[in-house]
Amino acid sequence: MEYKYFTTDVFTEKPFNGAQVPVFPESAGLSDELMLKIANELSASNTVFVESLGEASYKLRCFTPIKEVSVSSHTVMAAAHVLASNGSCPLGDKPVAIHFEGQNVDVQAHVSRNGDKPGMIEQSLTTHSAVDRFTPRHEELAAMLSLSPADIGFDHFEPLIVSCGTPYLIVPIKSYRAIQEARFKFDPWSRSSAPSSLAQDILLFANNTDPSVADFHTRLFGPDIAGYEDPPVGATIPAFANYLCAHPHIQLGTHCFAVERGHSGARQSIINVEMDNRRLSDLTIRVGGKAVLMSESKLMLA
Repeated sequence: MEYKYFTTDVFTEKPFNGAQVPVFPESAGLSDELMLKIANELSASNTVFVESLGEASYKLRCFTPIKEVSVSSHTVMAAAHVLASNGSCPLGDKPVAIHFEGQNVDVQAHVSRNGDKPGMIEQSLTTHSAVDRFTPRHEELAAMLSLSPADIGFDHFEPLIVSCGTPYLIVPIKSYRAIQEARFKFDPWSRSSAPSSLAQDILLFANNTDPSVADFHTRLFGPDIAGYEDPPVGATIPAFANYLCAHPHIQLGTHCFAVERGHSGARQSIINVEMDNRRLSDLTIRVGGKAVLMSESKLMLA
């Protein structure tokens, strides 16, 4: 049996940038075991499987090479771009709305048209977070990141563990240079309090980029992330937005900002975020960006 799939570069307008995501737009009939094997075969950070639930409504399943994971901003964007590109959700004068159901989350994506191709894609979701202020000391964080304690913290931002389903240890770093120089060290990590927390991934962020194309530069680290990788950060955006709102110096109201992952010479992603800070238990965020269709292929299953 043949299954058609597409690869997309998301949160970018340029080929060979952003996060690369394979998408199977018609995955009905594939078992969980087969989806995992396919994701392992393709070896992308995330592989997306789409099943139609009716007009402009779809079920999404997302797999890494080793396990199923929750739907995230970059996987929703990849699926929406492919469905709009292959004619499953025809584009019109107004943005087309596509509804996605994932693990414990529903997301609505709106795809605008740019000529005869998809343009800006925006997704809206309401998030609920849990915040833990008990984190490793600055000295411990610096040791596990191969940095100096002076590199940790800026502008009243402090390390926090924030979860919107998946917990992240979010650490403010004073400079873009320090984030680029950071290297994860397992021994200091294992001797700290970090392994006893639920957060096994560390999101670093700085408020400067190179070049200055966004408001924040980010990089994801962890014991299960290879030192040479710079994985997608789309899954961290709900936690990061809630992290910002957990600091009292972030004013009430609607805030717009851009998040960069990578850089101009290494698969740069630009993620546009809008959040409504009401200091309530739920936070509404809107995530937008563009994508590029890169390839169309067939998987042959006997």
